[in-house]
Amino acid sequence: MNNLRIYVVIDQENAVTNEVHENNNLGWAPAIGYGSIVSVEVEQTIPEDYFLYQSYPNPFNPSTTIKYSIPNGDNVSLKIFDILGREVEVLVDEYKNAGTYSVEFNASRFASGVYFYQLQSGRFIETKKMILLR
Repeated sequence: MNNLRIYVVIDQENAVTNEVHENNNLGWAPAIGYGSIVSVEVEQTIPEDYFLYQSYPNPFNPSTTIKYSIPNGDNVSLKIFDILGREVEVLVDEYKNAGTYSVEFNASRFASGVYFYQLQSGRFIETKKMILLR
């Protein structure tokens, strides 16, 4: 038996509308169940603002996760810089829809030390520090 995943539109009062779709777009929730809707789970919410989270773990060896949120679809750049300000890695350089994303940075080819990661999207720019310990 093939499972069909359908998506429903939730209105402003968090009630399920009569719209049902077989593809997912931001703001829609999958309807879980067979025949009739038994429960609704919201898969993703659109962030209200830009946010660059602290990488984790930090300090790290050899990899860390960098999480960020963008409230609008836009070109996104996530770059890694060494302590001298030299760009050493580009993790993301593409258009992204509004949402929250996680990217793994594997620093196995880099020396121990302080590194910076910078998120740019639209007019938003933020930089944070992380430490690679061997």
